[in-house]
Amino acid sequence: MKTLFKPLLVLAFAAVAFSSCMKDNSAENEAEQRQQEEAIAASLATDKTKIETYLAANPSEAPEGWQEDKTEVTLTLIGKKPLRGFWFEVLETPTEEDDEAYKYEFSGQGYKAPKVKLTYTASLLNGTEVQSEVNGDFDFATLSNNNKIYNETWFYSFFPKSIRLDGRDIEVGGLTAKGLKKGSKIRVVAPSIWAFRSQAVEDIPANSPLVYEFEVLSIE
Repeated sequence: MKTLFKPLLVLAFAAVAFSSCMKDNSAENEAEQRQQEEAIAASLATDKTKIETYLAANPSEAPEGWQEDKTEVTLTLIGKKPLRGFWFEVLETPTEEDDEAYKYEFSGQGYKAPKVKLTYTASLLNGTEVQSEVNGDFDFATLSNNNKIYNETWFYSFFPKSIRLDGRDIEVGGLTAKGLKKGSKIRVVAPSIWAFRSQAVEDIPANSPLVYEFEVLSIE
């Protein structure tokens, strides 16, 4: 009995130590997450002021004017729900035929990656163009691996708000109801957190909000 008790006691102490370690890790993880949420909230607040100044100086060219993305970012630990901070204007819309010709869908465990031909530019808020391509071919399946070009703004700009699956609308998070199709032209003002964040990319300084213009020439 004594022989059995000693190992069990050691295991009991080991279990307590492991549990204590888990609690310490949990506390550290929570502190780290809280810090990240504070950084997100601060970044969005800073960029909000910059973007509002840009919008005031650059009246919309679209019939519906500048549209504000009303999607919230839930920051659980700090108890805040700021808006994502996107603004956009729809400059051109697809024909009915082109609208019906392509639909965004789920594929396996993710989304069907579109292949697009487009002309696009990315500019700083001061108007300096920092990226561009004319009649470029982009496959989202491989583009998403290119962190010098692709960021979350591309996804939210192209994909629709939701995709229908088995009779239900599954939230995707895009800016527009149907997503971009052939003939779509959109201008999107994106906070830095949805662009390249604190990473400096070529001519793009760290923490830079960006203005994207996408003109879709074809999509499949």
